[in-house]
Amino acid sequence: MPSILALGSALSIVPLAAAIPHSTPSTVNHTLPNFNSPPPLNLSLLANGSLYYQWRPKARFNHPSDHLGDPTALWQDDNGTFRISALLSNFRTPNVSLTSGIAGATTDDFLTFTDYHNYSNNVEIGPGNKNDMMAVFDGSVIPKGYKGLPTLIFTGANYAPITWSKFYIKGAERQNLAYSEDDGATWILPDIDPVIPEAPNGNNVTGFRDAWVFQYPQIASLLGDVPETWYLTVSGGIHGVGPRVFLYRCNSEDFLDWEFLGVDLEKPVNTTTSLGGFSGGDGSNYECANTIALDHHGENLTHGISFMTVGAESGRDNHSSHWSMWKVGEFAKNNESGVTFQDHATGIVDWGVGYACSTVPDEKTDRRLMLCWTNEDFNTTNEPDFQIGQAGALTLPRELFVKEIENVVADGNAAEPGSWAVITEGLKTVNAAEGVRKAQSSGNKTVNLAALGVRPAKEVLKYRDHAEHIWNQQDTGLSPTALNGTGAHISNNGNVTNAFIPFWQSPQSRHWELQATVEIPSQALRNGDYSDFAAGFTLLRNNVAQPADWPTENATIYYRPSNESFFVTRDVALNSDFVNPQPEIGKLRLFEINDNNSTSYEKLHIRAFLDGSLFEVYVNDLLTISTRIYYWYEDSTDMGFYLQWPSSWSSDNTPESTTVTFSNITVWEGLPNVFPYRPSSTELLIQNRTGFVEPVPNFNADTMVYDGVGPPPLPDAENIPAGLSDEQIASID
Repeated sequence: MPSILALGSALSIVPLAAAIPHSTPSTVNHTLPNFNSPPPLNLSLLANGSLYYQWRPKARFNHPSDHLGDPTALWQDDNGTFRISALLSNFRTPNVSLTSGIAGATTDDFLTFTDYHNYSNNVEIGPGNKNDMMAVFDGSVIPKGYKGLPTLIFTGANYAPITWSKFYIKGAERQNLAYSEDDGATWILPDIDPVIPEAPNGNNVTGFRDAWVFQYPQIASLLGDVPETWYLTVSGGIHGVGPRVFLYRCNSEDFLDWEFLGVDLEKPVNTTTSLGGFSGGDGSNYECANTIALDHHGENLTHGISFMTVGAESGRDNHSSHWSMWKVGEFAKNNESGVTFQDHATGIVDWGVGYACSTVPDEKTDRRLMLCWTNEDFNTTNEPDFQIGQAGALTLPRELFVKEIENVVADGNAAEPGSWAVITEGLKTVNAAEGVRKAQSSGNKTVNLAALGVRPAKEVLKYRDHAEHIWNQQDTGLSPTALNGTGAHISNNGNVTNAFIPFWQSPQSRHWELQATVEIPSQALRNGDYSDFAAGFTLLRNNVAQPADWPTENATIYYRPSNESFFVTRDVALNSDFVNPQPEIGKLRLFEINDNNSTSYEKLHIRAFLDGSLFEVYVNDLLTISTRIYYWYEDSTDMGFYLQWPSSWSSDNTPESTTVTFSNITVWEGLPNVFPYRPSSTELLIQNRTGFVEPVPNFNADTMVYDGVGPPPLPDAENIPAGLSDEQIASID
């Protein structure tokens, strides 16, 4: 019998046997594994709940238990309180995950979250209505909408499979309206038709979901609308043609009438705009498109530079074929009734597992904040769901802004198509090649480059107040030829030599922040003679005194200047058949800066956060990587400098410039528990049996279970609406 598995914002049919763990989910056993010896070969044979706190983040938005998906329904009320939510699906019964709802919490400062209702049922809306029979997918909020109340426009899923790679059933995803009388704690579904019942013009779509509502005076001006006009985009694609973002305009005061204006972003399948791998592929289907306008400080809807962020499906070799991407450019009136986004550059929002990124305005400070979904990263279909008791978390809140790199030498490195555009007067951009050409023809030696800036929100600085230990590491210069007296541990791995130089102090836990500056020798940049030369930090290294036949653990971050790549490696003791040990790799160019005829190269400015298994690193406010590091040993906490170089280097052929300068190094150990009102008992958290808010009206009263009683039962195979005939679909509609 098949099961419908809800992951993120897509539904697919999977064999039930692939998702049922070996142990039953009915009890929580507090017997912990031995973390001072090698891990077992199969984690799913451990006791239920025994891994709940081993890898769980404490300073991120997450659900008490179950599976967390996309951030959604993010908004801020008149008092400045943020309302943060994410998709929720159940996996604690043999039925696995039949449905997806939305659950959330409120926060004023991202330091303390309070669950809606209570921790045992923080659900805002669940499926079961005539327009969302199977699942609730992503949506966004109009603070004063239907009846003057907070209004959620969201996608309701009705038929499966829903995936870019298979036939799409007409009406499988509908854009619905719900409103709230309690500031978003519960969304009420009025007995109305979908506000957008299906994809426009009979398109053979790959998807049609993730409704995004927004006001955008620049678009309004192009279309002759008033600045306060509300627009809506739905993300998707057309089979065999490419990904698309569909644009609509609201034409009624009750927000029930949305007019299709056309496609405002379209690309051929798997488009790539960067020559050097600085952007991913657009894939076959877009998800979670956001349209935003930014200046150097944050949000500027009237005069800011236009950006679009999208999730792209099918254009990547790993991480479920997902890329999180941003595009910078401008909107232009097209020959039809709408506008077209003309992109000048494309980059990556998150090079790791961060996906389905969504934004929320901070109206009090004119900021635009972003949160992304980070799923687990196991290499098996037999994931230890019941042993962990929960899956997924959101990233730190991130501030978005225009990142301007000033006085960049106007040469081929700046002109190359990459993740940057050239910024011009009046907060405008052009593509890099055109901008550099114009600068050179005008006799200018430099250009200013623009990209999407991403940094931890200012609230995250307050996390440091919760640190139990704080220490600084002395500034130092390190070179492969001058490591005597540094305490370096040197090893060879194939043709590469590695050196770990321990800090004078290391954390004792896996909840910390590291800040540092690294200066790479400029001669190594884009230079093949330095092909295996790299520098950075070791983050998690276990005691080298363990028995020789035990697997070791060693996680690092480092920059390889020859190919402009930033690495996060995650060698852990767990079997590579079970967890994904592959490094995360992002691309970052360090430009030559000409300031008053004195040239120098950019440095690496790093902020890194480890919170349980969830690791996030931010470099130069341009490169962000989120990933999972599933450490095992209790003593895998050693931290230090890291160097890498070709084993073939000797005193005769080592390049002259190999000294890396490390400075401004501080470690804050200890992060806040942002859900202080939840109990600490794993049994209470895992056994809370979260259900879904009962729809009003309830069209599935006899078959669905709501209000915290438990997840709904799995329907019989013949009743799962997959591959329905036109007659069957017509009868349901």
